Amino acid sequence: MPNQDTTNKKFLRETDARILIDRKLREAGWDPEDKNQVITEETSQAGRADYILKDSRGRGIAVIEAKRFSVDPASAKQQALQYAESIKAEFIFLSNGEEIYFWDYKHRPEQKVATFYSQRDLEKIQNLRLEQKPISVIPIPERYFKGGEWRTPRPYQKEAIHIMDKALAGGKRKMLLVMATGTGKTDTIALYLKRLFDAGIVNRALFLVDRIPLGVQTKEVFDEILKDHSSALLYGGKPKDESEIVISTLQTLYSQLPSLTSGYFDVIISDEAHRTIFGIYSAVLSHFDAIRIGLTATPSGYVDRNTYKLFGCWDETEQKGKPTFVYSIRSGVKEGYLAGYDIVQIDTKVSLEGVNFEGEDYSPEDLERKINIPARNEQVAQAYFAEEEKREPKKLRKAIVYAVTKRHAAQLAYYFNQAKPEHKGRFAEVITSDTEDPRGAIRRFKLEELPMIAVSVGMMDTGIDAPMVENLIMVRPTRSPILYQQMRGRGSRLDQKINKKSFRIYDFAGVTKYFNDESYNPYSEIAKAKAGVPWGTEVKDFVEQELEMPAGFVQIAETAPENIDVIIKRAYVEVGAEGEKIDSDDYQTAWERQIKELAKAEPLVKKVKEGQELSNDESMILAEKLNSPKYYFNEANLREVYHYPPGTLNEFIKTALGIQELPTEAQLYDERISELFEAWLIDKQFQPEQTKILRLVKSQYIARRAPIEVSIFNEPIFQHIGGLNHILQIFDGDALKQTIAELNQNVFVNGHAK
Repeated sequence: MPNQDTTNKKFLRETDARILIDRKLREAGWDPEDKNQVITEETSQAGRADYILKDSRGRGIAVIEAKRFSVDPASAKQQALQYAESIKAEFIFLSNGEEIYFWDYKHRPEQKVATFYSQRDLEKIQNLRLEQKPISVIPIPERYFKGGEWRTPRPYQKEAIHIMDKALAGGKRKMLLVMATGTGKTDTIALYLKRLFDAGIVNRALFLVDRIPLGVQTKEVFDEILKDHSSALLYGGKPKDESEIVISTLQTLYSQLPSLTSGYFDVIISDEAHRTIFGIYSAVLSHFDAIRIGLTATPSGYVDRNTYKLFGCWDETEQKGKPTFVYSIRSGVKEGYLAGYDIVQIDTKVSLEGVNFEGEDYSPEDLERKINIPARNEQVAQAYFAEEEKREPKKLRKAIVYAVTKRHAAQLAYYFNQAKPEHKGRFAEVITSDTEDPRGAIRRFKLEELPMIAVSVGMMDTGIDAPMVENLIMVRPTRSPILYQQMRGRGSRLDQKINKKSFRIYDFAGVTKYFNDESYNPYSEIAKAKAGVPWGTEVKDFVEQELEMPAGFVQIAETAPENIDVIIKRAYVEVGAEGEKIDSDDYQTAWERQIKELAKAEPLVKKVKEGQELSNDESMILAEKLNSPKYYFNEANLREVYHYPPGTLNEFIKTALGIQELPTEAQLYDERISELFEAWLIDKQFQPEQTKILRLVKSQYIARRAPIEVSIFNEPIFQHIGGLNHILQIFDGDALKQTIAELNQNVFVNGHAK
């Protein structure tokens, strides 16, 4: 969705601005030619209205005041207000064709928005207010039903709800909740959403997740706690208007932005909000004029400043983030709501030192990414079962294994199954994006006796609610404190059914050793040099042992090169349950050939070829069919081989059929910069004169591909708007340097992130 360069529009006449306004009205569902919807140039004793938007009964519901592009649209507020009041229109839009301000003048100040509201959006607000109540009068339920049982809201959940109530009543529309994994973030926000619905504050909610399985899990929770409000998981296509709660991944929602107005959603909840600092998250959030609530399990000290700003929780005076609510893992363990844990640290010589093969050194972090050692993976399984044999009571325990690659996961699962032959290959199961039915696999792992072990790459690092997990097996190195606490969090939930009060971490990758020192900051160079960061000492027991290796294993690099599988350093994608490596170009060729073949007989592919949009259900059916063992084509792999992170299945099908071209790297970069820039403008709410200057700065950055310095305002291109002296007056002196620095960091630097 690239934005047009607007620097040449500064001298547009008001009539030219109206051409742009008409176009944007059509994009929002209005017909400027239909007098039953839109009236132009209406005059009354209160003055003249450029546009009057009508509701479905033909009554004026909003006034639009149009100005030349060179005129601040907000300067026409008083004139528009007089006319709106005279015809009892509740809403005002101020626009010069490029910038749009929405003014709900009886309730809050004007806000810059991405689009005009639709007729349905405006009527929705009116209807909500007919029976709206103060949220403080809505009682918090004494209990709620989930997972086949009645539960009581915990004290800290009630506290979080009361704090959000207070913030909302005070006019705050952006909030950030930091709650440790296992403390019930989803339950808390479900209870709060129910309050927002019951108070008549919202009519439609969006819940953003980063993966479909997490969306499935969220929908299951909402279907129980919010059973009176319809929810839908979005796979593709525009959300159904009857859905009160839409659950979607970022990429799917992003693909639908052109069809959604700024007023479509009333509240947006962003799960794992720390992920918002890069990419297109801020562009998506800023597209909607909605209450914005971020959820994260990341400790508040590790949350990025940009995330705090995105959710209105950055204190400029103190230069620190202040979350709306915090409930830490320490509090959860201390108060008996989270499981404690112990650690078994198992080091192999290969894990600690790496290997040398054919004259090239491979560090521990390279293991399984660049070099695969089957014997090491076999020893992981053997050591795990040896330790489990020592434990009381004697029983099998559910475990998650964190692997490096899909191939690594398949090999680990093989050795775990080999160690338990009585279970006939069902003891351990690989769960990755290529699993034929990942949702079904996760459900089986959670609810059935087998598999006892889930071996995962990425899919079970975050968000999976699995209280029955008693062991975490870390074979994947990481130096990210955020990822580490997310992985560790999979074991932190209590489970009364199995009397679980603690869990165990088996560390084969040195992860816990890296994160167990309280005396250093993980982001400092000192910490990196000393390999220690301040992550918790809730550890009850720390066992360190040297694995007794069989003869030849430690010497494997010198004596048994046939046991080392060096991964070729070329672009490949892993597919299938065994993590088979396929050259990226071959995978892309196979995809395009298969889609062209399917277009002859497969109804859903034919529908795309004919230019029809797939419904949400059709998108889900086609996605599952293409990711079957016959094909193993899915969005994750296609995004990788096409180097297009925002891509959707629908776009990749159109590309394969030759009816759509994906943007080049340069086009994608320019688009990303423009989207981040527009989101930044909306969040900052600059004055129109400032916005004009910043748009010109953005165009110069795209032309130069280099950070912007304040000295740029001395160049000829800025002289026609008064040069540096005039610009300093508009930005109030020192604020100009700060604005340019923030623009460089939040837009131009972040735009490099894919």
